[in-house]
Amino acid sequence: MRVRAGTGASGLQDSYEAGKQAATAAVSKLGGEKPSLVLVFTMPHYDLSLLLSGIRSVTGSVHLAGATGSGEILRAEYMGFGAGVAVMVMTAGPYRFGIASASNIHGDLDQSGQKIARESKAEAGPSPYSAMILLADCLAGNLQQLFQGVYKITGPKTCIVGGAAGDELQFKATFVFHDDKVIDQGAVAVWIASDKPLHTSIQHGWEPVGVPLLVTRAEGTEIMELGGRPACEAYEEQLGVAPGELTAENFWDTSMHHPLGILQMDGSSIIRVARTKTPDGSLLIQGCVPPAGSAVQVMKSSEDLLLAVAEDVGHDALSGNPEAAVVIAFSCAMRARLLKDRIPEEAARLQAAAGEAEVFGLYCCGEFARVSGTLGTHNATLAAIAL
Repeated sequence: MRVRAGTGASGLQDSYEAGKQAATAAVSKLGGEKPSLVLVFTMPHYDLSLLLSGIRSVTGSVHLAGATGSGEILRAEYMGFGAGVAVMVMTAGPYRFGIASASNIHGDLDQSGQKIARESKAEAGPSPYSAMILLADCLAGNLQQLFQGVYKITGPKTCIVGGAAGDELQFKATFVFHDDKVIDQGAVAVWIASDKPLHTSIQHGWEPVGVPLLVTRAEGTEIMELGGRPACEAYEEQLGVAPGELTAENFWDTSMHHPLGILQMDGSSIIRVARTKTPDGSLLIQGCVPPAGSAVQVMKSSEDLLLAVAEDVGHDALSGNPEAAVVIAFSCAMRARLLKDRIPEEAARLQAAAGEAEVFGLYCCGEFARVSGTLGTHNATLAAIAL
C-alpha cells in the first residue's frame, strides 16, 4: 500500500473559507481515496477555530495536527508572512497514526512530553518501527525538557521531527492544533506506526569561529556564564566587539548571524540562537539552553552555505524511503530572515531534491530532530522526514 498525498493553500481572508479552499485543493489530489492524516500550517491572524472548521468540513473527522508559524513551504513555493494557510492530506498507506495533545505545559514540560508520547503511541498501536511529528508552543519554556519527556517514551529507535510554533517573529502568542481544537500554550504529537524504518534528516550549514567556551552556568532559557564570566561579555569578546557594544535593542541584528554551536562527540554542532541579552549580561536562548558543562562555539554562515543544505536534506530524507509521497520539512524563521530575497530558493531546492514527492513545510521558532543522543532541539536548522 503506497501513500498518496496532496497539498493545497489559500490566501482568502475569511477564516472558514480559507480553510475550506486549502483543504479542497489538497483532497482533490488523492484520487478519491480518504485521507488518514491532515497537517495544517498557517499564520496566527486567522480565527483559528473557524479555520479548522473549514478544513474539517472537507476532510471530516480524521486526525489533524498543525501549528502557526512564520511562513510555509508548499511544494517549490515559499509562502511568506501573512500569505495564508497550507494544508497537507495523506492516505494511511503502510502507516497507522495516533495523536495526542496537552495544554498549558509551561512548568510541566517533561511530564507533558511523556503524556502525549504515551497516548499517541497507544492509539497508533504496536509496530516494528515508528516516528513522531512533534509540535509545541515556542513560548512554553525550555523545550528540551519537553523533548526529554517524549524521548523517555520513544527511546532511541523512534525518529522524531517537528518544530515550535511561531507567530511571524512577534513572540507574543503561538498555537498548535489537535483535530478541531486550538491548543493554548501546548504541544501535540503524531505517532506514526510503520512496518519499515523511517528516517530523520537534519543539517544547518553553520561553521565555527573562535575558540570553544564552557557553559558554566545556565538556568531556564538563559546562559548566565561562559567560562566563569558573564555570558554576554564572553560572547562579545568572541565577536571582537567592545563590552556592552551589543545592547538589548541591537543584539538580535548581530546574534542572528552568530548563533552558538553545542559541540557533539562526533564533531558536529547543534545550533542555539541567543535572541537577546538580559540587563545582567545573560544570553536569552530561543527554546532551550545548552546544558551546563557543554562546550559551545560562536558560529557563522552565508546565504550560499545555508541554502546548500536543502538538497542534501531532501535527498537524505528520501534515501531510506524512495517511494515516499511527501517530504515534511521544518525550517527556521531565522533562516528565512537571513536569506531575505533568496528564501524561496530553499523551497525550490527541497522540491527539486524530492522529485515527485510533494514538499510540505513550516518555518518555525525551534526545530525538533534527533539523530543521536538526547539533544533533539535545534535553532536555525533544516529537518525533514519522508513518508
